[in-house]
Amino acid sequence: MSRRLIAILRGLDPSRALDTAETLIEAGIVWIEVPLNSPEPLISIRRMVKAAGDRATIGAGTVLTADEVEAVAAVGGKIIVSPNTDAR
Repeated sequence: MSRRLIAILRGLDPSRALDTAETLIEAGIVWIEVPLNSPEPLISIRRMVKAAGDRATIGAGTVLTADEVEAVAAVGGKIIVSPNTDAR
């Protein structure tokens, strides 16, 4: 069973990323966001993406630049959440 929730893992330490992702997936929460202002967020995202495979959709929040979007995509992230947009 999948739940219509997204887990926002603010402040997630990479050493806890795998256990946290597995617990969420087992509970049916399969949309997972790691804000980029967390400790080493790209490491956490990479680890969770690799371990979760197609069982979850994982990405980043607090994404502020196009370079950050590319960095998240490079580690397999599929979600991008930005607090604001400036189209200029």
